[in-house]
Amino acid sequence: MEVIDHELNRRVSGFRIVSIVIGAISLLNLIRWMLAPTSEMEFVNKAQMIVNLCYFLYSLYLFQYLNKSNYSILLSSFIILYFSYYLIGNYLSNMDNNFSNPDQIGLGRAIDYNFLFPMTMIVISPLFQRQSLVILSILFFTGALVYENYPDFVNAKTFISNDWEEIITNGYAINFSWLIITINVWIIICVVSWAGVFLQDRSFSDAVKFEKSTAQLSKYFSPDIRDKIQEAEIDIETEKTNNQMVAVLFTDIQGFTSISESLTADEVIQLLSEYQDKMIKPIFQNSGTVDKFIGDAVMATFGTPVSQGNDAQNAFNCAREMQIAMRQWAKERTEAKLPVIKHRIGIHFGNCIVGNVGNDDLKEFTVIGDIVNVANRVCDACKELNADFVITEELRLRLNEEIQSKNVKGFEIRGKKEKLDLHIINV
Repeated sequence: MEVIDHELNRRVSGFRIVSIVIGAISLLNLIRWMLAPTSEMEFVNKAQMIVNLCYFLYSLYLFQYLNKSNYSILLSSFIILYFSYYLIGNYLSNMDNNFSNPDQIGLGRAIDYNFLFPMTMIVISPLFQRQSLVILSILFFTGALVYENYPDFVNAKTFISNDWEEIITNGYAINFSWLIITINVWIIICVVSWAGVFLQDRSFSDAVKFEKSTAQLSKYFSPDIRDKIQEAEIDIETEKTNNQMVAVLFTDIQGFTSISESLTADEVIQLLSEYQDKMIKPIFQNSGTVDKFIGDAVMATFGTPVSQGNDAQNAFNCAREMQIAMRQWAKERTEAKLPVIKHRIGIHFGNCIVGNVGNDDLKEFTVIGDIVNVANRVCDACKELNADFVITEELRLRLNEEIQSKNVKGFEIRGKKEKLDLHIINV
């Protein structure tokens, strides 16, 4: 079964969206430089068109060929180009400005606009779906802004002013109020961009945990019980142990040892997998819980982790459906000229301890108590009684129906002093 890497899928999707956004920006810039070139230097106009064309084509390539297998390689190259896009554009703009405006007229006014493009890149960075890249973008563009604007602040011609008339008339005046607002907006955008990805990661992590929990519950609990566990917000791993009345069902394949001797290891695994699949379906259909697989045996419980109100009847119905499934399987194997597989079923009902057993390294949700041993011994008793399906009197008394059975009184269970009344069921 293929394991789905949801986090990688999310990041690939985010990277593809980034390629679309950068592609759109570079296309718009390309059109702008083609239709309305604003640089005095022809070289800068052509260089801007070539740079934006290259970025647009590379974005198309990413959108078309990006996948999970090449994600890491393409991301590494794109990050370099992502930051270079700003550096190249800024370098070309400064080159043109130094050529066309050697006296740096309007230097103070230009600071008002220097934040816009880096701010846009910060806003785009959360689309990568990676906190590390958002933080890297914040650090890079913040450092780039400081590096670019510091010479303008210390320039002898520029000065900070709050006088609106002076700001309007003098291009060397730095609008102090607007600068403070811009810095505040920059900080807010940086924090929000990081916080957005952080919250996304937390939500995604919670969703993955929920999915894993659901998948884990699905292995052992029927859909109805699984839904009740989730609705009641029961944490199986931390739930305290308690005493409950539970029906315990055991099955095992007749003559499995001799059967496995004639099979290869792969054939044995295949046989057990097919058998367990046929047993699990009736268990889940009758609100049961798969407690464990023990070699060729299956242990199921009814009434865990919460009682369904008719647990004994559910266990009995499950056993009947198991027998029907075994007859159908026998027919299929006969037609395939394979040996027919038979099994035994034993069910007991009583009080036991339900909860987690083990330590932090290995913990298992299970049932413990005498009824588990008795149910296992009842299944073993099928050999001596020449039966396929045996239940105890304790289970029969709790059924919602009258059943036809052969009563075996005072049967001695191995390892138990008290004798039990058993019922052989013919289905």
